[in-house]
Amino acid sequence: MKIGIRSFTLSLLLVLISGMYIIFANYYFTQREITAKLITNSITNDLSELSYVLSKHIQKNSIKTARALIDRKAANNNYLSAISIFDDDKLILTTDPRFSQFVSSSVLYNNPHQNIYENLHDRKAFQDNINYYERKSRRSYSLIFFIDHNTINKNFTQARERFILLFIFIPIIFLTVFWLAIHKLIASPLEDLRQYAYYQSKIPLPFSIKELEHIRISMVQTFSRLEQEKTDLYNLSRTDALSGLANRNYLEERVIQIIAESERRNKEFALLFLDLDHFKSINDSLGHDIGDELLRSVAHTIQDVLRVNDVVARIGGDEFVIVLTHYQDELELIEIISRIQEKLMKPWQIKTYPIHITSSIGITIYPKDGTNLLSLMKNADIAMYEAKSKGRRGYHFFTKELNDKTQEYIELTNTMQEALTKDQYELFYQPQNNVTTGEIIGAEALIRWKHPDKGMISPYAFIPIAEHNGFIIELGKWILETGIKQKKSWEDEGINIKLSINVAAKQIQQADFVEHLKSLLDKYQVNTSNVFLEITEYIFLHDSKAILKTFTAIRELGIKISLDDFGTGYSSLSYLKNFPIDILKIDKVFLDDYNSTEGAVFIETIVKMAQTLKMRVVAEGVETQEQIEYLQSLKCDFYQGYVCSRPLEIEAFNALYKEKTFNL
Repeated sequence: MKIGIRSFTLSLLLVLISGMYIIFANYYFTQREITAKLITNSITNDLSELSYVLSKHIQKNSIKTARALIDRKAANNNYLSAISIFDDDKLILTTDPRFSQFVSSSVLYNNPHQNIYENLHDRKAFQDNINYYERKSRRSYSLIFFIDHNTINKNFTQARERFILLFIFIPIIFLTVFWLAIHKLIASPLEDLRQYAYYQSKIPLPFSIKELEHIRISMVQTFSRLEQEKTDLYNLSRTDALSGLANRNYLEERVIQIIAESERRNKEFALLFLDLDHFKSINDSLGHDIGDELLRSVAHTIQDVLRVNDVVARIGGDEFVIVLTHYQDELELIEIISRIQEKLMKPWQIKTYPIHITSSIGITIYPKDGTNLLSLMKNADIAMYEAKSKGRRGYHFFTKELNDKTQEYIELTNTMQEALTKDQYELFYQPQNNVTTGEIIGAEALIRWKHPDKGMISPYAFIPIAEHNGFIIELGKWILETGIKQKKSWEDEGINIKLSINVAAKQIQQADFVEHLKSLLDKYQVNTSNVFLEITEYIFLHDSKAILKTFTAIRELGIKISLDDFGTGYSSLSYLKNFPIDILKIDKVFLDDYNSTEGAVFIETIVKMAQTLKMRVVAEGVETQEQIEYLQSLKCDFYQGYVCSRPLEIEAFNALYKEKTFNL
């Protein structure tokens, strides 16, 4: 059986510790017995001496005149609590009234030959007789020394603490230092050498022991030489000599691995075929050396844009293949592709020549556009030529549907900012009604985009894109100010209704959000108690402490907070309890299922929970009178939906409000 240095050292230390503790324990118990014997001797000597003195004293005086004598003796012996004199069991004299009861023989010290400590610890008193003669008759009093166990135990406790310090802690510290020294100087270096010999990962740092250091240097030199030879062979077989990127061989190996991983996780990945536009003209006009240098610079630029898990390979000429594996959706994929093309479009300075290049990219998605490298590259090449045919300096998806979606994304992204400057956005208002009376008590502001060519663009089409590219922050400011401005206009007309304004998660996370909101309130001077900010549950996925601070600041401005789409995202009772939320909105998807048992239970639970937490409830997507009657039975507060009206332009909303108010 083989044993390691650590195990051997640890076993040796355990044996040493065990032997030391046996010796120390024997010493401790011996010393404790000696100390107990000394204390016992001190008490018994004083007891005998006092008994003798009192016997002489009684011959001349009454025993009661010996009070000063026993007081002095009790005071001079720290181990005594009191001294008492009894005639049989009748108290004659005592230094402490608390010790006036005669003690039984079971608690008296019995002068054992062994276990003096235990006998002293378990007994309460020592006894001796005061003998005297009365009319030639021998009589005696019982002299009782009551033991002060606190003082005695204190002596033993101090002795025990000294023992623990000297014979336990100090040896442990010494042995620990010894163990750490063995571990650091011998065991750990040997383990580092073993790890290095097996895995050749991290080179061990220099060792303090000369012999081990010689071994380390020899191993490092040997493995460094082998690693360099291995690297050289690897580079020759898998690396493009010109650009330093992966070649086709390595690309094939990596794609096989990526396909296996994608099948296991049921995930897609994208393969891009990138070709430089008009690269041949650069070679023809400036020379192949300039072209080669440009290719090296392009290769490094592409590598800088990509992430660790992505793959880029040069497969010949000015053609590159890129494999992207980690992206959430096509929007993020497009952003990565756009970054690559933007970097390649920057002005290049190759030696003394300024060069401007663009690129065309074809995109395929595994597995729908191909199930192996050959088919993916073939279809990506087709898509790349499609991008070139459309004017170059762009990209094209092999899948028509995804390509159409991409083009829509690009077009909307490019025109969003322009639409804001050209005043193409407009707020529509959907009434919110009292469930009991049907009265319009408020409205939700909903953005619409009136495109001059495409007509009305749904917010479901452009809001996700705005959130993804960050434009939602600027657009959100416009929505917030437009809504508050309209609220002021209503108040000036005597229309005192609530207004709910949607706020995106990215918008409310801005450091200046509360300050901007306050400036709008100061500017328009609206009744803040009737202004509600609608947020979705996704806000709670971010820094909860910062969000709570922002919510608190919003509430301090007098504005209330409404939680939209409750139950459709990351619902948690904890944020209903901890965050200042005033209104809970039940999503339409739940109300559509109100007439089923499961759906009704879910809705009723939400309403009762909100009522318990003193929140108001708004049901969204109400489309029938039956749904209103159901909400009335639950004592829900408000509803909004087509049963009253779809979202309306401001003029139509004002007209509807006046009509409803007049009829009521």
